Amino acid sequence: MTREEFALFLKDLRNVQDRGGDVDAYVKQFENRNVYFYNDGCIKKILASEKNIALTTDLINAALNLVGSDRIENPKLVNPYVPGELGHRSIEPDLLLTNERGDKIPRDRISIEIQHENHKSLYSDRLVFCVARLTNNMVPKGAVPQLENLHVISFQFFDAFKDSPNYRHTVQLRNQEQIVYFERQTVTLVEVGKFLRQADKFASDNCRIALWLRAIDALNREDDFSRYEGDPMFRILQNEVKMSNFTPRYMLNSWMKDYDDAVLRYEGAQDKAREMAAAMLAEGEPVDKIAKYTGLSESEILEIKATLDQK
Repeated sequence: MTREEFALFLKDLRNVQDRGGDVDAYVKQFENRNVYFYNDGCIKKILASEKNIALTTDLINAALNLVGSDRIENPKLVNPYVPGELGHRSIEPDLLLTNERGDKIPRDRISIEIQHENHKSLYSDRLVFCVARLTNNMVPKGAVPQLENLHVISFQFFDAFKDSPNYRHTVQLRNQEQIVYFERQTVTLVEVGKFLRQADKFASDNCRIALWLRAIDALNREDDFSRYEGDPMFRILQNEVKMSNFTPRYMLNSWMKDYDDAVLRYEGAQDKAREMAAAMLAEGEPVDKIAKYTGLSESEILEIKATLDQK
């Protein structure tokens, strides 16, 4: 499902619960559909699972562009998903992992965050604050600071660098000569929205994170996935996003948050699309053309036409 479709599904699921209806029966209707991967609760269950640690590791290395001996090899989940439990938000990031590199090398601390809304540029403040909190939590009170390698990965649907031709950004402390001051702290911003909007521009980009973004998008849109099925990691991902893996109890918990904005935006867009369809019908435009420009299905357009004909 897309974000908007999944938001509407969650809204209806809560309505069924509020009316005292059978939530299990309602969810079963969608058991062969895919959940929206970038939802907080969905990504938590999929990637913060011990059984999927190889999947999570592959995504981390793809996002950080780590190869060879620099790769994250054996991460441990700090805030794992516990089957059968709803969990609680005791840790700021959606996912937090550590990775040991031996006695003489600082271990890695990896944070993964999903952000859909910028909310008047407040997200930059939130991200910097999160980095500070994660850094502070490395050192016990009163101890001499001996910091670990911190990798903060943010998948976001707004552009952090609007004028940049890139969709993946590595942010570090640097001086005016662009020399890195502190190598053990990196913020990686993956502009998912930019990558998807400019799909043609990035069509020749076959780096690992680009493949991940395309595979996730195909699953979210429930599009043809055959080109990814030969990849063992993406086969796991395809199975894990199935709605049948998610119980109604889990989907009604607090992790499934922030869907109201998506619902309102989707419903608002639908209203505008219907208004445009009505105007185009009044001008005598064909149904297939209206479907192309509004995104509405032909059946929806015919319903609008029937309503207009009755007036």
